Amino acid sequence: MASPFYAFEQSDTFGRLIVVLLFFCSVLAWTIIVEKWLSLRHTSRRLRTAHKHIDRLTSADELCLGLKDIQGPLRTVAGEAVMVVARMQGLQAEPLMTGKKYLGQISEHNFDQVKAHVERVVDEEIMTMEERLGLLGSIVSAAPFLGLLGTVWGVMIAFCGMAAQGKADINAIAPGVSGALLTTVVGLLVAIPALIGFNLLTNKIKKLTIDLDNAAEQLLGLLKSALVS
Repeated sequence: MASPFYAFEQSDTFGRLIVVLLFFCSVLAWTIIVEKWLSLRHTSRRLRTAHKHIDRLTSADELCLGLKDIQGPLRTVAGEAVMVVARMQGLQAEPLMTGKKYLGQISEHNFDQVKAHVERVVDEEIMTMEERLGLLGSIVSAAPFLGLLGTVWGVMIAFCGMAAQGKADINAIAPGVSGALLTTVVGLLVAIPALIGFNLLTNKIKKLTIDLDNAAEQLLGLLKSALVS
């Protein structure tokens, strides 16, 4: 009975190697998609919660005291902003977090330095969210071509065999061609779900990037209104 397993049995060593390679690519792609989606969903929830928390703040000192209640990438951004201002004023983090010391005024020039640090941390957080997305994109691009390579190779070998026999016999080349075409089918089965997952993750990261940028701007606005003299 004709089936994909029959086609795999009719493949030569090179064709089988490509099918196995595509199988591992599929496992890797699905692992990245699932892990990344769960991670981004968790980040999104934390970012929304942190955004609402910052909305309720009215001063930089409240931000210092409330850092422990902020989770996710915005905590890293806010913590960096506070630490930069604290270093400018020769303060330590622990007294700020306990309310024993308070941030003083800074100049416009110093605020520009704080803003530069915040923007750098935001970029680093975005790069963290994009980790392994390039690998997923490579699988999307490479899988169809690997499948095509296996098909071209298998068809070439099948026709070489027919030429060696010196006659055109469909029954002789059909098994080899079926095995060759299997690699294209497997390549597409790997690439199509990976492409859908890649697009979903890319759109999710774009939204989170906008949310993080907006939250960072809100944070900088709070610091500027409270600290810039």
